[in-house]
Amino acid sequence: MTLHTSLIVREDALSLFGFETREELTVFGLLLGVTGVGPKSALGVLATLTVPQIGDAVAADDDAPFRRVSGIGPKTAKLIVLQLAGKIAVTRPAMTGGTDAATAAAIPAQVVQALVGLGWSERVAIEAVDAVAADAPDPDRSSVPALLRRTLAALGPARKEPVSG
Repeated sequence: MTLHTSLIVREDALSLFGFETREELTVFGLLLGVTGVGPKSALGVLATLTVPQIGDAVAADDDAPFRRVSGIGPKTAKLIVLQLAGKIAVTRPAMTGGTDAATAAAIPAQVVQALVGLGWSERVAIEAVDAVAADAPDPDRSSVPALLRRTLAALGPARKEPVSG
């Protein structure tokens, strides 16, 4: 798995943010360039909207999708649309009729693999992904980053189970 990262250096902290695609990393950087948008808000936008949805909203001069993001008010939403205009490409996915079965099955497996890599046991990871995927909306089930975020949130502050072996 390839992970695209952004390191933000502050006087009191080093913060590393990872993204599955280069497009997400690019949009994250563009969002950080908007006045009033910090890393937390930029991650909130990327957790709520896909890169094509962000591009479509900016192209349509529609700030409503950004206002739905927690922590972003009407003024900041309008600033995002204004400052990203012309900087983000609008992509139209090909009409394929949905996600094929092989891809749909690979997404939870990739999330389980990521959780195991983070230290959770495979059993705990599979149970958590299955539980989250059952309740997640379709867009979140068809995206590794969205499903991983939801699963990590569900696992919450609970300490991971020790891995034997």
